[in-house]
Amino acid sequence: MLTEPSIHYLLTGLLIAVAAGLFLDKFKPTTVFVGAVFILLLTRISSIEEVISGFANTSILTLFVLIFLTSALRRNVNILGWFDRVIGKVSSPRKFVFAMSAWVAPLSAFVNNTPIVALLIPYVYSWSKKRGMSPSKFLIPLTYAATLGGTITVIGTSTHLVLNGFLTSNGYEALGFWDFAPIGLALTFFGIVYLGTLGMNLLPERKDIMAKFSQSTREYIVETKLSATKEWLGKTVEEAGLRNLEGLFLIEINRGGEVISPVAPTEDLQSDDLLYFAGETELVVKLIQESNGLELPKNEKFNLGENLDVIEVLLPATSELAGKRVKDSNFRERFDAAIIAIHRNGKRIGGKIGEVTLAYGDLLLLSAGEGFPEAVKDQKDLYTVSSPQKLKKKNSKALNAFLGLSVLLLVPAIVGYWPLLVALGGMLGAAMALKLYTFEELKTDLNMDLLLILVASLALGSALINTGTAEWMTSGLMISLENQPVWIVITGIFVATVLITSFVTNVAAVAIMFPVVSALVEGSHFSGMQASSAFLALAYGASAAFLTPVSYQTNLMVYGPGGYTNKDFFKVGFPLTILYSVICILMISI
Repeated sequence: MLTEPSIHYLLTGLLIAVAAGLFLDKFKPTTVFVGAVFILLLTRISSIEEVISGFANTSILTLFVLIFLTSALRRNVNILGWFDRVIGKVSSPRKFVFAMSAWVAPLSAFVNNTPIVALLIPYVYSWSKKRGMSPSKFLIPLTYAATLGGTITVIGTSTHLVLNGFLTSNGYEALGFWDFAPIGLALTFFGIVYLGTLGMNLLPERKDIMAKFSQSTREYIVETKLSATKEWLGKTVEEAGLRNLEGLFLIEINRGGEVISPVAPTEDLQSDDLLYFAGETELVVKLIQESNGLELPKNEKFNLGENLDVIEVLLPATSELAGKRVKDSNFRERFDAAIIAIHRNGKRIGGKIGEVTLAYGDLLLLSAGEGFPEAVKDQKDLYTVSSPQKLKKKNSKALNAFLGLSVLLLVPAIVGYWPLLVALGGMLGAAMALKLYTFEELKTDLNMDLLLILVASLALGSALINTGTAEWMTSGLMISLENQPVWIVITGIFVATVLITSFVTNVAAVAIMFPVVSALVEGSHFSGMQASSAFLALAYGASAAFLTPVSYQTNLMVYGPGGYTNKDFFKVGFPLTILYSVICILMISI
């Protein structure tokens, strides 16, 4: 049986290990949190019943129902068409940032912002390229506007819902639907003004990846020709030794205008085939010298533009491909596409593509086959950057009935007649009954990684509080802050949370800081200090995801397509974080 001091030391070490594991990014966040809970169970600090109860937490259930509803709306409502009618004719870059932000922020206050950003990235990307502008001028404002808008309501961001989950699990009163509105509205207004003025001037103007590809195709792909006199004729790709090349791979065969891509290992080679190789393209010369089967075409013209369908996709934070080597992911067979190049942190990754371990935020250039659109339809492992997703055939009567029922269900919830989860659950049931959303689509949208992280973080936070470890950890801090003005305490909580959320995501920041804030609230004697003020500081600090790309998943989503670096996020995000912090601290303290 563990003694009380040993429990304190064990849990403190476990919390440090979780924070370090998330920061170093050596393991998936799910592995880190679930591993921590496993230790809690082994040491009998937490019971299996306490852990499982997290699956029934109202706030976690609310978050997932919102994700499902957002997905149903995205599939059935022409958000892009509406967006285009509203701001599509705007030609000025600055006006576009203002208009885009002014519509994205309110939308993000009521629906999950991750799919909204995913849906709008191709639109913003296309809008900028049609006007000869760099997408890097607009994609950071897109994710920041969505983040700001999410602070307006309790359902606008997972941060608020996760915090409410912690509050209700530990005997506190949950924050209400509109408790966030005054501060959130102020943050959104001044944040949009910043993005359209000073922020616009700080944004980089980078050439996008596809433009670089078009101008320097030979750095990515080399065209070779199979001679009619060589010994490879009639052999398959695998028999010719072209399947597992060191540093190169065969992405496409052009046979008399017919494009074969991806190339199966059983494909027979024929005279005058044009073979396209990607990877370390400087190795093609060595391949030709050693192969006795290939030659460089005498025609210097590089005719890839018409025949090669190159598209861009990115790996979101929900992707199960992250952490896998390309050759272990069965990528070609699964998506009917071959990877031409991988960009990470604004730079192209060299070496053999098959050996590269994929990571969240990677931008991939693909040579896509005919089956690619169907392969990526309604799945969460890849987001297409270069073209918007297609809608289902719209059922107007069913959609109108759903919207009418939604109003009838939501209004009583907003005024407090019944819980929000009842209204959202009714809306989800209506969407499925009206065949606007199917069970198969729900299974696709169910993010088990996120669910496990949320349940595990609740268990870890509750263990820190119930064992008295959180109070033990903060005892010195409580003594130093006792009798200090409220604004100093609020500032301390806020700044600490901002620093954590900048490196380990918002959900993890709430999980780490909640026990600390709870201990401060329970043991405090601060004059005029209310628990709600401390928890609001935690909520808004965790939502201040502007300094780094890893702080929020929508930041990672625009990272690759915008060709950004870490410095870009800090350069644009630091002044916004200062503005955001001043507004929050002043309004919460008052």
